[in-house]
Order: sequence, then structure tokens, then C-alpha cells
Amino acid sequence: DEVIPSDDSDPIDVVYRGAIVERLEDALDELPENQREVFVLHEIEGRSFKEIEVMTGVRLNTLLSRKRYAVLKLREQLLDLYQELDD
Repeated sequence: DEVIPSDDSDPIDVVYRGAIVERLEDALDELPENQREVFVLHEIEGRSFKEIEVMTGVRLNTLLSRKRYAVLKLREQLLDLYQELDD
């Protein structure tokens, strides 16, 4: 919410939003499937880890590890974009 402008923003924000979403989708595509799945379910779909555990049959600690690795990789991949937007 802090980085991605809302849909009802001015035209420049709409362009930024499109660029951010595109880069995020590309970065997500580069993650291993199991990391991408837990990240999307938790961060984008808003599901709890308990829900994800029940849905997937994967233990909580494993889900937490996968999410952690996904976040670290995404931070690395999106750092340059964040720096561009910060300027």
C-alpha cells in the first residue's frame, strides 16, 4: 500500500502502478513454485498461514520458511525499482 499507488490516483501514479505490478509479476514468476504459492496466498489473497496449512497440507514451519525465502528473493529482485521510485 505504501509503494503501489491506488487505482484512483493521477495519471503519473497509474503509470507507476502499472510498472510496479509488471515488475512484481515478473519477480514472482522467477520464484520456485512452492515459494510463489505461499507468498501469493498470504500476501495477495490475504489467507492466514493456518488456512494455507490446511489447504496445502504443508506444515506451518515449512510455509514460514518458504515465505521468508520468497520475501528475500523479491527484495533482491525489486531493490532497483524501489530505489528508482524513491528518487
